[in-house]
Amino acid sequence: MYEPLTPQELARVNLLADIFTRIGDERMKDIGLYNHALKVEAVGFRPWEDDNGGKWLAGVLVTPWFMNFLLLPTTAEQLQGADVASKRRVEMPCGEVVFTIGEVEEIGLYLASSLYSPMGRFDVHAMAVTNAWAAVDKFFKVPEVEEPGGPVKP
Repeated sequence: MYEPLTPQELARVNLLADIFTRIGDERMKDIGLYNHALKVEAVGFRPWEDDNGGKWLAGVLVTPWFMNFLLLPTTAEQLQGADVASKRRVEMPCGEVVFTIGEVEEIGLYLASSLYSPMGRFDVHAMAVTNAWAAVDKFFKVPEVEEPGGPVKP
């Protein structure tokens, strides 16, 4: 289980969804990769602390044109000086994940790891959200490791 979002954290995640909804309406809906069966939804966001003590809001953002696992910094200093579109490796519970640094108005810099783009494989929004929940949970699952000296295969 994970800690629930505080009201301030929830407001930030809702602002993220609102901004991407606006981006979709203003800039994306008339291009070919926009899936009109989908809408913008923030899925499974939770507080997460990395090994260096950095605190993030982590979850999946579903849009009609992409689905990304995101890390939103909780302070501007976490990504201060980072270049948009550069890569950053982050050790997650599931292992190392490569993120691309993005930036969006009112939110600032964030880390994104692409799950799906474009979103044409999803016929209904509920199917995309179900996939998003499965994906976000995988980022927080520690891989099982076989014990040395386990059963010998013939």
